Amino acid sequence: MRLSIAISLICAAHLLTTVSGCLPGYEAERDRLREHLGIEWVPHGLDANSWSDKPVRHSSDLNCDFTNPERCRWKNMEDRYRSDSADFHLFEKIDFTEFPALRVGPGPTNVKQGDKMIFTGDKKREEQHTIYFSSPINCQNSTGNLTFHLRYWVYNGARVEVVLFEDDGQGGFKMVFDNPAEEKPYVDCGTIHLNTECHADIPPRDKPFRIGIRAYEMSNPDGSFVLIDNILYSASLCKVGIDVGDDFQTTGLQTGATGQPIRTASDLDCQEFDDSCRWRSGGGDVATMWRRSASVLPEESLLNATGTAMRPQGGYASVYIEQDTKKSIDVLRSDPISCQSRTENTLTFRFWKFGEIELEACAVDMMLNDIECSPIPQAASPATVSASFRKAANNFMLTIRVSKYNGDFDNMLIIDDIIYRATLCSDALSVFDVGEHFVSTPMLSLLLNRNVNTAKDLSCDFSKRASSCMWGVLNDDEDEHEIAATSWTVGHGPLNSEKLYSLTGLTIVPDGEFGVAKFETGGTAILLSEVVKCALDNVSVTFKLWTTGSASLKVCLVEESSPSLLDCQPATSGTVQVDLPQIKRPFRIAFHSEAPDQGMVIVDDVVVQGNVCPPTPARQYSSKSFRPNSEIPDPNVCRLLSCDFHSGHACLYEASQVAHSAYHSVSRNKVQAFLTRSKTVFILESPQFHLNTVARLHFTYELQGDVALFICNDSGTKELESCFKVDGKSGDDYIELLASDTKVYLIARLTEMGHSGSLSVSRIQLTDTNDTPVC
Repeated sequence: MRLSIAISLICAAHLLTTVSGCLPGYEAERDRLREHLGIEWVPHGLDANSWSDKPVRHSSDLNCDFTNPERCRWKNMEDRYRSDSADFHLFEKIDFTEFPALRVGPGPTNVKQGDKMIFTGDKKREEQHTIYFSSPINCQNSTGNLTFHLRYWVYNGARVEVVLFEDDGQGGFKMVFDNPAEEKPYVDCGTIHLNTECHADIPPRDKPFRIGIRAYEMSNPDGSFVLIDNILYSASLCKVGIDVGDDFQTTGLQTGATGQPIRTASDLDCQEFDDSCRWRSGGGDVATMWRRSASVLPEESLLNATGTAMRPQGGYASVYIEQDTKKSIDVLRSDPISCQSRTENTLTFRFWKFGEIELEACAVDMMLNDIECSPIPQAASPATVSASFRKAANNFMLTIRVSKYNGDFDNMLIIDDIIYRATLCSDALSVFDVGEHFVSTPMLSLLLNRNVNTAKDLSCDFSKRASSCMWGVLNDDEDEHEIAATSWTVGHGPLNSEKLYSLTGLTIVPDGEFGVAKFETGGTAILLSEVVKCALDNVSVTFKLWTTGSASLKVCLVEESSPSLLDCQPATSGTVQVDLPQIKRPFRIAFHSEAPDQGMVIVDDVVVQGNVCPPTPARQYSSKSFRPNSEIPDPNVCRLLSCDFHSGHACLYEASQVAHSAYHSVSRNKVQAFLTRSKTVFILESPQFHLNTVARLHFTYELQGDVALFICNDSGTKELESCFKVDGKSGDDYIELLASDTKVYLIARLTEMGHSGSLSVSRIQLTDTNDTPVC
């Protein structure tokens, strides 16, 4: 079979013109080529490739089977270099026709349909040669091997050799040889047995070079050609990447970042990049992701990159950017910050950079649009650097990102030791800042030597100012050598959960009323229970505890008639359970709070369980440290304060006149006040009185419209020291009066957004603590 038709086809491809522009009758020759070899030219098949002047990173980068020629890092030698006389062109096997084994070899005769290969040839008498050459290789550590793996064919004396090129320094290339004196190629694949491979062994080289595949001795007037497929290159290249050591390993950056807003600025502190870290990869269509490593970096590499051997400690985040990276580089971003005050804020971190790389820290909105960016000085690596953000206030994130890099080389960035300091809108401004609605009032409970029949009697949720709790504090006039415990009050909310979290780290919030010990300048405050005759078994005290500032709490056992502490156990914030030992003599439980400086202790939901000894009848107490049994309130005070509003008057109560006082009337056995936007307050003031003991003042009321009712008691030392908001719109309620109280006020106020409403009070009655009328 003559194959001049193949050469005709090559001619047509070489001219890159129409099929009739090469030889007359070309269509017939092309039909015969398809018939006998089953291959067809792919027009412009090698026009697109990935050849580049940038060195390859891995030897496998030069592998090419021409399935996707645009990915191959090879190309024809350009005519301007005057190094060859022809080009390779792309062909495709289009049917199952086998190559004639005795005419075309040494490759296999059976080629799969759809396979692609490169083809060069001619039918001139003059010597023709073609060079196909690679992207550059920086250097090669060991002997490399280039193979046409069972995939090259020659016809009519054509030969193939593998040669090397170096840049000639003048914009062109010069061929180099294994033995320059003999000017021999690295391998000559001209005479090869059937179905064998051509191997080119390339010795180690310390200079940049390129591999060339040269087809030559194509000088037969009947036509000759070379057909090549499946180029494989295997070698150990000199390190083109950054030296991070043989043991360097990375894993995916799996942190605790969930996209939920942080609660304190310190939530963004990140030392190990583990599940406690609130930073993560930015994601999206990026070239490379941030990863985590704990590998120890080589000292020499660190010295070369940063001038110091300081290493990142423990886990750290890294991003490796390979040369020729086209896509954008991933960002390291924080979880969102919902609200931040426009005061001082600082993001600090350490970084190590390898290569020509620049970075910046930015505040971005939730769509990753820049709000404010701060470039990071490159010379600072690996010292601690910082950035502040003045424009970011609401719903934003922080990012650390690569702003510029030299894509001609590999680059790497390491981030470690992130710290963020800022004042969030939810941060407490002092150890007492738990929200604008927080107020505290004196406890109504007193130590009255009441009987503790069961452990449950000592349970206390501090509702109604702890009036029903069997806990109390000692008076200020107790002997100075006795236990001195003051400052325990009842707190009211609701508290700001975010501010409380910033102070205590607890997500739970006191519900309703709760016990409070507040220290402005330090001190001690002790809350005591009534006397327990003895503890039998399984006695425990459970409660919820919050501490702020320098304050702390211990749960202590105190002897019945002396200040001696039997035992103390420190408690930490959260749900606390203290198990009591068996105690055979009478004792009290004490919440012993103290602070060397400012601070606050909050206690709520005290539950006491277990078996205690029941009280004995007519129990006597020898110590003057504890208050005697309660007396009956003075009947004269009862007559001063009790009123049923008969006969159209308000007994001894008066309507105090203040700015914006509302109109009122007394009729139908009740006093009634009408509140409007111009008349927003009504105050019903009791006469002055002097009580001899604790009592209760009951009242029947009804509210309509946008009105709230407050009951305030006034002592001889401080006016209106506490006000208690009445829950509900109507019914019977009471306020507990202390022996120090001298007046009571019923205050109705129009709510802030209200328009009108009314208050009516139909009965006021003084009783003892058992709700028994006194007069």
